[in-house]
Amino acid sequence: MSGDAAAAAQQQIRDALSWYCRGVDRLDGEVMKRGFHPGAELYDYGADPLTIEQFAEYAPASLSRKFTATQHRSSNTLGEFDDDDPASGAALVETYVLAFHVEAVDADENTPDLLHTFNGRYIDRFTEVDGRWRIAKRTLRNDWSSVAPIESTMSGDWPASGRAGSPDPLTA
Repeated sequence: MSGDAAAAAQQQIRDALSWYCRGVDRLDGEVMKRGFHPGAELYDYGADPLTIEQFAEYAPASLSRKFTATQHRSSNTLGEFDDDDPASGAALVETYVLAFHVEAVDADENTPDLLHTFNGRYIDRFTEVDGRWRIAKRTLRNDWSSVAPIESTMSGDWPASGRAGSPDPLTA
């Protein structure tokens, strides 16, 4: 496989990771699934395994019930193609994930909202099917996490953005 083909495979891998993050933060299961092959399996998200279809149905409803906002950031992506060759059609990819979840607490109690911070890694098995690199299997690793009150926020009138149904310049 040429260097151009390897670069194209790596870009598809990065895009798949980004589609997942966008979909989970916008509570959009269809967008979330764009990073995965149909039937892909997810481990350590609860009952093992979950298919991407099960997770994409469950996660948006669960996240919207508990959190008013989420933001998932992926970085430090490092992958190795099987046999060091993208033509093998498979790669093991590790990606760091930093995810923030804002939980609204009872305003009547004058209690601050909570910020749940998750730091971990996605360990993904990517495969190429019909020229498309997508996740076939994901294992989630929790390296550390914390929950802390949000004592103050930035000043200004910032409308919620990015969630399904909220104003978002990207979709305007």
